Amino acid sequence: MKSREIFRTIKSLLASLAAFALTMFFSMPLPMIILIPIAVYAGVYMISKPVIKIGSLKLSDVKGEEMKSLMKDAYEDLETLEKTGKKIQDNTVRKLALELHQSGISIFEHLQENPDKIGLARRFINYYLDTAAGLVDKYQKLISSRVRGESVEKAKTDIVSGLTVLTRAFDQQYERLMQGEIMDITTDVKVLEQTLRSEE
Repeated sequence: MKSREIFRTIKSLLASLAAFALTMFFSMPLPMIILIPIAVYAGVYMISKPVIKIGSLKLSDVKGEEMKSLMKDAYEDLETLEKTGKKIQDNTVRKLALELHQSGISIFEHLQENPDKIGLARRFINYYLDTAAGLVDKYQKLISSRVRGESVEKAKTDIVSGLTVLTRAFDQQYERLMQGEIMDITTDVKVLEQTLRSEE
C-alpha cells in the first residue's frame, strides 16, 4: 500500500511540474503560475486514488464502519495472496495461495450480507489472513533469492505445510459463519419430508 501511495504522489508531482512548465512557457500571470500546478496536483492525486475492493465488494459501497475497518485491514493481505500467488511457479503453492484468496473473498462477501457475524471473523482477519499473506510472500522471496541449501528447502516445505493448514482453517471459518444457513437448509428439508409424508 505504501508503494502505491508513493507512486501516486510522484505521478501527481510530475503532472504538477508539467503544468508549471506550461504556465511558464506561456508567460501566464503569477497567480496562474501558482494556482494551476496546485490544482493539477490535487486533481491527479484524487483521480489516482486506488479503489479498495475485495471480490465484488467496494469499500465505498460497504455498510457499517466495522466492516469498512475490516476490509481495510484485509485488503492488502488478499491482494498479496492473489498477485504473489499468480507469480509463483510451483503448482501446489500457487494453487494453495489462490484458494486462500478465493476463500477470503467468499468470507468477506458473506460478512457483508450478514454483518451480525463480523465478531466471529475477527481472528480470521487479524491472524489467519495476515499469516497466509506473510507465508506466500516469504515463499516468493525464498524462491527469488536463488539461495539453495537444506535449511531453505526445509523452510519451503514448512511454508507449504502452513498454507495447507490455513486452507483448512479458512474452510472451517467459512463453515462456522454459514452454520445458521446450513441449519436452515436442514430444517427446510425435514419440513419438506414431513409435509410429503403427511400427504401420502
